[in-house]
Amino acid sequence: MKDFKLIDIRFYVLTLSVILNTMIIECSKHGKTKHLKRGDNTYRCGKCASEWVIDSRRNKKEKLVKIFGGKCIICGYKKYSGALDFHHINPKTKSFALSVKGLCYSWATVMKEAQKCILLCKNCHTEVENGRAKL
Repeated sequence: MKDFKLIDIRFYVLTLSVILNTMIIECSKHGKTKHLKRGDNTYRCGKCASEWVIDSRRNKKEKLVKIFGGKCIICGYKKYSGALDFHHINPKTKSFALSVKGLCYSWATVMKEAQKCILLCKNCHTEVENGRAKL
């Protein structure tokens, strides 16, 4: 008889939870897809949910970039907002990174964190982080 470990049991419980909280339903946009159970006991297309999250995060980033001047404060780069980063001036005050995952917080929380940052392009950000460029 197999001796189950706690990790095995957690994996099976998690797998069962996913199975019980999903259904294959027709989505008007994506056809038959996996739908995820929401907190209000309704189901939402998994692909639609993912698209909504991606759009929401992209919109928050573009709005933030616009608020912060829309360009790198060192070199002036402004072609693509995805190539711009928010650099924390004082790393000790950093609550979370304003990367893609950080943008899942509420707008108020994101704005509060952004106030601790400056806008840099990825190249200048790397140079600042590695001591090659000064602010």
